Amino acid sequence: MNDSRRAIAGGILLVGAATMLANGASYLLSMFAARWMNVPQYGALGALLSISIIGGTLALGVQAVAARRIAASGTGAEEERAAIVGLGVRLTAVIAVGGLVVSWPLAVLLDVPLAAVVLTFLAVAASVTGFGALGLVQGDERHRHYGFAYAAIGCLRAAGGVVALAIRPEVTSACLGILAGSAAGTVVAILIAGPSRPGRRLTAQLGREFAATTGSLVALYALSNTDLLLARIFLDGEASGEYALGSLVAKIAFFLPYAVITVFFPKMSAGTLRHAFELAVGASAAIGAVATIGTAVLGGPLVWLIGGDKYAGFAALAWLFALEGSLFAILQVILYAGFSSRGRSLGILTACALVVQVVVVSFWVHQSVAAIVACTCVIAATLVVIGIVVELRRTRRADASAARPGLVGSSPRE
Repeated sequence: MNDSRRAIAGGILLVGAATMLANGASYLLSMFAARWMNVPQYGALGALLSISIIGGTLALGVQAVAARRIAASGTGAEEERAAIVGLGVRLTAVIAVGGLVVSWPLAVLLDVPLAAVVLTFLAVAASVTGFGALGLVQGDERHRHYGFAYAAIGCLRAAGGVVALAIRPEVTSACLGILAGSAAGTVVAILIAGPSRPGRRLTAQLGREFAATTGSLVALYALSNTDLLLARIFLDGEASGEYALGSLVAKIAFFLPYAVITVFFPKMSAGTLRHAFELAVGASAAIGAVATIGTAVLGGPLVWLIGGDKYAGFAALAWLFALEGSLFAILQVILYAGFSSRGRSLGILTACALVVQVVVVSFWVHQSVAAIVACTCVIAATLVVIGIVVELRRTRRADASAARPGLVGSSPRE
């Protein structure tokens, strides 16, 4: 194994350990909530956590833009850092104010406490600058710093929620604890990355890049979480609670290969590794296959471990949720490959798929937990196939162009 591949493997292992720790803490929060709250209450918390994930795509957009800019520049220039920090500060204010505006309609639609919705949006706002700091160290390929910062954000957020639930096992209490933990995690991440002064003004180019990247991420995370919100609307309290547990299984499968895209995205952005896209897709697909097969075999013990005996009847469907999460993990790799080249077509296709999902489930396929998750899996699988074909064609055209002698602006590949 040459030095480059050894460094990639080491980075994946290091970042993978950190992401497993952070995501494991998040899963523990959901597991404690499933055991301490009744099924309808847990369904309400699951809906709010989905809103948090969808809203959190804005923070992921800041991270992706930061990582791409720092990786592509190769210098980590202070002006780039200042621009990213400035973007994060402004976005924090926008999310906080916008969340207050839409909280009441969402509380009525989802039948959850208004205060819990407000706290959910404030927690999202509090995390934005922390994810911007993650993007800076990701672009620099400082894997050790990234691991510590990511673990701090995930573990402190979950710890706040668990402590709050232990004190009072209610939806609003959990959201308050998550807000406190999110704020603490952001502070730690900024200290690890190295504080920077925010830029006073944003360039039009940075704004367009953020809008395109975030639009695609919002479409992806909305597509992978709206099924739970639709289940909350169309199914009864017991069934929506089961769907919330299934959504947790999907999230585990979705985030299992997260280290893969974390390590490969800067290399795709800088063009420093040949076949980076194929390697990232292959690794994510292999992890997803293991997760899906493992869940099919061990569905009963896994469901009991997560939620206890009251979810025993759900075990037979657990593998479908693992498949759903695995498909969305591959789709995330495809979208990030598009970000590295500033492509937008896949983001538009994902947004169209979201519309299809909402229409089909709302009008025809909302009779049961199985019907909704199966519909979502079919949509995700279709997108993955289309996305792989589109991205492979793009990378082959780029390789062919780079191979032409005398081409200006081509970047060397290993």
